[in-house]
Amino acid sequence: MAKSKTVNAKLYKIQDSIILDKADNDALISEIVQTYVNKSGNSFEEIDLSDNSNVGGWSARLFSFTTDNKPPYWHNFLTSIVAEEADLESIKIQYSSFVLFVFDNECIYVISKGYYGHFLLQEYIDSFFGMEVLARLVKKSTTEIRQIEQLGLFGIELGSQRFFRENYSLASEDDFGKIYKTMLASIDKEDFEKLGIVQKRETTKKLSINGSSSLEVSSNFSYNELVTRIIKIKELLNSEEVVELNQFYRLPLSELRPLKTALNDALLEHAFEQYIKKENIDFFSPNIFDYLKSVETQFYNEKNAAALVIEFSSSSDFQSIILQLNQEQIIDVSNVETFKSSLKESKGEFRLTNDGVFSFPSSLDNWVCGEVEYLGKKYFKMDNSWYAYRESLDSYSNSFFQNFDFEASNVPENLKPWLAGYEGPYNESYRNIDNFIVGDRAYLNHIEMADIIKVTDERIFMYHVKKGLGQDTRILINQINNAARSLTFYKDEENSIGLKSYYQNISNKHYGGGAITFLQNGTPNDMSEAEFVNLFKSNRKFSFVFVYGSNSLLSIKDEIISTESRIAKLSLIYLVRDMKSTDFQLLFERISCP
Repeated sequence: MAKSKTVNAKLYKIQDSIILDKADNDALISEIVQTYVNKSGNSFEEIDLSDNSNVGGWSARLFSFTTDNKPPYWHNFLTSIVAEEADLESIKIQYSSFVLFVFDNECIYVISKGYYGHFLLQEYIDSFFGMEVLARLVKKSTTEIRQIEQLGLFGIELGSQRFFRENYSLASEDDFGKIYKTMLASIDKEDFEKLGIVQKRETTKKLSINGSSSLEVSSNFSYNELVTRIIKIKELLNSEEVVELNQFYRLPLSELRPLKTALNDALLEHAFEQYIKKENIDFFSPNIFDYLKSVETQFYNEKNAAALVIEFSSSSDFQSIILQLNQEQIIDVSNVETFKSSLKESKGEFRLTNDGVFSFPSSLDNWVCGEVEYLGKKYFKMDNSWYAYRESLDSYSNSFFQNFDFEASNVPENLKPWLAGYEGPYNESYRNIDNFIVGDRAYLNHIEMADIIKVTDERIFMYHVKKGLGQDTRILINQINNAARSLTFYKDEENSIGLKSYYQNISNKHYGGGAITFLQNGTPNDMSEAEFVNLFKSNRKFSFVFVYGSNSLLSIKDEIISTESRIAKLSLIYLVRDMKSTDFQLLFERISCP
């Protein structure tokens, strides 16, 4: 029986920006391979190719790597129970990988098989290549979707993977505020030609196609068929018939190139400001889904060789990680410039397997995610890519608020006007008002639970206050989201250690370290730690209140719709959605503010 000369492998594409910068694809391929060899010590060797590899103006280069025979990671476990260790000598494993670059003057495509090939490519591949191809094939109402992996830009959900039974299409999908990273779809026979797929059996009417940073189709190909697919895919990517899979779009190279340095600097400066304010931001490895599943992360500074290992670092917040990195002299938070430069010269890598294989290291400036405003426009960075908003987002968000009943979500009694000054003095002034406790900048496990707290016989109101509706709205909304989820846990904590520490933090911050003073009918009463804990564990109804200061004559609904801050609108929509999954009520209030 003749051996098949076909393979099924993932197809990758090298980023256009890197190709343009280098302007020499042969040299770039050599650089990609050598850079990996220098960093990992794994030597990919080039294999000479025959003239058969030159097809239709496309050339190819092939590299392979095979590990030494070595005991598997579970070998040591077995040595503890066998009678003779020598009996385990025959247990050895060996991995082989190949990477095949196929290129013309404008593009470089790559296929790879084996464990190590992806690590060689990771820093250079277009992370949305497969999704860009799918966007030109998917029909929202008819294409069958089997799996989706997505990032959540706002709200409590960072990312998720979902799997579907048959007959699920994007027409059923609420894609608001999401970025699709991976999609598994079924394509019909009519789309085979668009991808250069040869129909080998008449009975084959559909194929599965998986789009992510790579493109994978459920059919084998020969080398010539691979080149045909690449030619067809290149044509397809130049097509303007694109389905908008998200209400956000990754900035194209032509738009990003003149902005990239300024945007990155602005984001790092924002991160430093948040660190100084003791506020959190998103701080994750660009390889976010694998990072969230990892158990150990190694951080190190390439200049001074300082290093630190943090277990389950994806469960630690920005403040906690930066504090540890600064203590170990991996980064320097003396000022904004040292902060920026030390993040760029420091790297993080996480362990992928029990036998010590780590991810490709990425510099920590690429771990910072968030939004910035530049030249009057708003951009955000996630997963090491910059995005902007599509115009269709406005109509969706405005429609959401148009249909939301703000009247039913009003607070029974309004707060006093914010006449002058900053947020801190305004919050502090409630020390002298009946039934209020000041909680501004007092934290429960690094989370600000409320700026001010109002207690009645039946209810407790947790107020979060900000001036205006702008980018800072997202900070306030994250506080409410995190506070609601923390309160769910700490209300039921048996020993009440969390609530006791919260009492002490409020006391130290606003009441001189003694008992919390609580006014009732103008008379000050000392509230003990036990009374405070019992208050939060009582059957009173808890409400979190979104409060913003404004002098607008519009209704709350119309003012939110008219605001130019898309970040504020998106954050508010996700707050409404996320709070529905808690036991707490969400209310809105606007206070007069000059």
